[in-house]
Amino acid sequence: MAFDITRRRALETATIDLKNGDDSPLTDDDGKVLSVTVHGPGSKVWRQASAEINRRKAERLQKAGGKLAASLDSAKEDQVEFLSRVTISFNGWEYPGTGNDREMFAAAYADDSLGFIRDHVHAEVHSWEAFTKGSAAS
Repeated sequence: MAFDITRRRALETATIDLKNGDDSPLTDDDGKVLSVTVHGPGSKVWRQASAEINRRKAERLQKAGGKLAASLDSAKEDQVEFLSRVTISFNGWEYPGTGNDREMFAAAYADDSLGFIRDHVHAEVHSWEAFTKGSAAS
């Protein structure tokens, strides 16, 4: 009997341990690793967020008469919006002074002094690696 490849489906969500800008684990004052839980590329939430960002990019490109530079001006804004939509939780940390979770996610990802978190999570959430670990058990 052939192997059932569906046993290797990617997980819909994963927890990503955060890293400092120097690639070391990002920890709290007690040494506990901080993380985020996110929807992955195989999830409906991720696909919807990606489609919405792509629609916005296409609209900006069209409004700019096809000039790519105008579309690229909103790259950070697009990253923040995408990550805010696919993030489920911050684990072991928060971003103070915000309302609901989505606002907190957006504020944290938009903070340029924490850009290393935004860049790390953005890279991880666009990679299948975190979502295929242990997928045989799913």
